[in-house]
Amino acid sequence: MNQKSLILIFFTLMLSVTSCSLGEKSYSEEVFQKVKLNSNKIPNGFKQHFNEIRGQLKAGSLKIVTQENEVKNVNASEYVQNHYVHMFDKDIEDVKGIKPDDETAPILKVSLEMFQYVDEIYKTDFPRIAKMIDDGKSDEEINAAIEELDEIKGPIVDEKFNKVHDLIMPYADKHGVEYKILDMPKPVNY
Repeated sequence: MNQKSLILIFFTLMLSVTSCSLGEKSYSEEVFQKVKLNSNKIPNGFKQHFNEIRGQLKAGSLKIVTQENEVKNVNASEYVQNHYVHMFDKDIEDVKGIKPDDETAPILKVSLEMFQYVDEIYKTDFPRIAKMIDDGKSDEEINAAIEELDEIKGPIVDEKFNKVHDLIMPYADKHGVEYKILDMPKPVNY
């Protein structure tokens, strides 16, 4: 997913000298940050999330920190509700809050579509699979549900991510937004 041959992680948005001296981001830097940098939260497949949840649950270490700053053991559904269901809420609001111009309107449109699509996965598919874990469904059933999610919705996520990438990168280059691309090794599947 997300250009399988290369995982891109944009880890910094370096402000231009003028922006630093003014203490504000330029419009183009704001667009880049709220669109591209936030899109890096979109995973390269969903299997890893559930492998981590299942592993921590099995080890008895699946926990959340409550609003009262207490550490609490939770089941998979509670964990997903706490960590994933609202993951993209702020990103969607941030993109909606950017006033488009002629150049950014198409970027903002496709990025909003991307965030909303992934948000729907996190709000519907993640709780469904977490419930399967909590209900004690077999590993085969859970793995099949995760694989189906990756096979059916993964390519759509890739397509939406790549559309955003193909628009935002030339925009960033044109407007002198500084960024760094890291080549990351592919994750090892055990």
